[in-house]
Amino acid sequence: MNTTIQEMAEKLRLYDNYAIVYHIRPDGDCIGSAYALALALKSIGKTCAVLGSDPVPMAYRYMTDAVSQDNLRNLVYISVDAMSPQRLGIYAERPYTFCIDHHRNNSIDAAYKYVEEDCGACSEIILKLIRAMEIPVTPQMANFLYMALVMDTRCFQTYDTSAQSFETAAALARLGADVYGIGRRHAFIKSEARFKLEEFLQKSLHFSCGGKLITGIILLKDLETAGIADSEIEGINSYVEQYADMKIGVTVRELPDGRSRCSTRTSGNLSANDICAVHGGGGHFHAAVCELPDPPERARIIMEETCRQFLKEEEPSVSCSSESASYNSPLRRAGCRCPDIH
Repeated sequence: MNTTIQEMAEKLRLYDNYAIVYHIRPDGDCIGSAYALALALKSIGKTCAVLGSDPVPMAYRYMTDAVSQDNLRNLVYISVDAMSPQRLGIYAERPYTFCIDHHRNNSIDAAYKYVEEDCGACSEIILKLIRAMEIPVTPQMANFLYMALVMDTRCFQTYDTSAQSFETAAALARLGADVYGIGRRHAFIKSEARFKLEEFLQKSLHFSCGGKLITGIILLKDLETAGIADSEIEGINSYVEQYADMKIGVTVRELPDGRSRCSTRTSGNLSANDICAVHGGGGHFHAAVCELPDPPERARIIMEETCRQFLKEEEPSVSCSSESASYNSPLRRAGCRCPDIH
């Protein structure tokens, strides 16, 4: 049962030792939200450690390395920005007292749970929670929360970006967040390796349904060739959204165990959450993910078939047969590294 922010704030004052757990393959929102909450709790005398199956990505270490980790006993676990136990990795079986999230269909079992579905970023909730606890927000906390907000809203461009998102940004700016520095560092500049990986992704693009369905693949060898780590490519799943006619875009990423992670983006009334739910995943209305046991090429076929069904239901007149598909662009380019799978 969802508690209120005020109830969550009151309950958080009852315990002394907290382990704040972020999700696997951490992004800016889960890192920023978890560390801001840890700083807030530490400021009122609580002991805290921030934990995750995967290490903090290098992009955020300049911020997180400045936060000390306490040695804890009698832990009280808080999950932050995770929608399911599976997303908590090696910490999935821990007994969670608190759960704070903004995804649809949250399935984490916790005594106290606050889920605000489809708000722009989990950091919006964390700011409300810190304020409800009447804890002063320091510039360091504000930086973590602003970074989280910028990353999860893709610099205020997502469907879930709302008036609350902008109100949160304005509040954090007033509280001392480095708006220019964080925005430029995390949402504007790119490394040469990132540009190279985006070139690989662009060459893999597969257009069908009159350009309304776009899929791309990122292989492990692409990361190696580009010289970039998986933890450094946050936001690349939205590359497909730059195409004006896109209704559904899927980025298939090869996982080390041979499975595929399929990140789905939609526009209009099409639900990415519903598409990914077909394969046991979920997330937000316009941005969701699922994982398939198949290699990327096969996962692409499976996801395209699923997406075509949703497109046909939404737009019955659209020509959406598998034979209409083409690679790399509607005018097929030379040098595409992908064979025609249809």
